[in-house]
Amino acid sequence: MTERVTVIQGTPMHHKYDLFEKFPDGSSLWRACVLGLETTRQHLADLAQRSPNRFYAMHLKSGKILLLDHSKGSLGSGRPGGRGRATAA
Repeated sequence: MTERVTVIQGTPMHHKYDLFEKFPDGSSLWRACVLGLETTRQHLADLAQRSPNRFYAMHLKSGKILLLDHSKGSLGSGRPGGRGRATAA
């Protein structure tokens, strides 16, 4: 018995995000690349447990930036160093 695999082309269900750590001096350091929004949230929350610095994720194809809201443990969009209000993603 052979297993048949069907490949469907189109929009991927899981986007790739690059994770960065933002330092007080304004510099950023790449930390990881992950697939999917939920995995991104989990990795950012894990990184935030290990460092007092801020963390953010960027979807490189669209340029969209997702910020981790430390008080809620949720993601929002905005600028990593900005002071504007982030909207829920």
